[in-house]
Amino acid sequence: MPDKEKRIARPQAKDEGDELPSKDQSIAEQKSLLDDFLSRPTEQLIPWESIKLPSEGVYYGGAVPNGTVEVRAWGIQTDKILATPRLAQTGKSFDYILKSCVRLPNDFDHLNLLVGDRIFMLYYLRGITYGNMYEFLVECSKEECGKTWTESYDMNTLRSTIIKPNPDIGLEPFKVVLPFVSEQLKQEFWVSIRLLRGYDLNAMMNQKQIKRTLRPTARVRSRTTRMPQVEELQTLDKTIEENLRMVMVDAMGDKSPDKI
Repeated sequence: MPDKEKRIARPQAKDEGDELPSKDQSIAEQKSLLDDFLSRPTEQLIPWESIKLPSEGVYYGGAVPNGTVEVRAWGIQTDKILATPRLAQTGKSFDYILKSCVRLPNDFDHLNLLVGDRIFMLYYLRGITYGNMYEFLVECSKEECGKTWTESYDMNTLRSTIIKPNPDIGLEPFKVVLPFVSEQLKQEFWVSIRLLRGYDLNAMMNQKQIKRTLRPTARVRSRTTRMPQVEELQTLDKTIEENLRMVMVDAMGDKSPDKI
């Protein structure tokens, strides 16, 4: 039998108006795409990744399933916010970081996150932005020394400090028996408390800012006879009392503010 003829692929004829783009056109299109990409804000170019919160979402009523949220490293704009002293003093810079670098499910408000979850995310975001090694400058406390040196801390070691929910204590509010009051009343006395959240921290910062604004001048303070140690203890007691009022839900089931 005769050998089969070999078929040779031939280029098909093109229509008269069908022309390949020139080399200059391809370069122009690529440059346009690159310019469009580079013109976008840095925050839009940073990819998102999923992490699991220490609370595992237990205290959010199902709004954050399994405690899974999305985070991304912060960009130049966030660095500028962190470098603003006024925002740092009021705690607004922390809120900005969470708003721009954390994506929560079900439109969950970041202010409702537990303080522990917020701090965990702050360290995590710092790690994925600059790396796990944190370097800082140390200066000798002795004036005659004047030496400075650099120390470093591996933030990955903070993993051992994570505390997860304890299923044995249930959900909020938690019942806490006060031993001293119970002993004085000769019967069990308990209160119900909840965990601190972001809006609680903002309230504390606002109170601190108000107190700083109303603080008397140095001349007025010099006229008072109160000992500095006594004044500091009274301030500490007042701060503790204000913070406890935030987290106490009721006392022996009574939710009246004057009873708590």
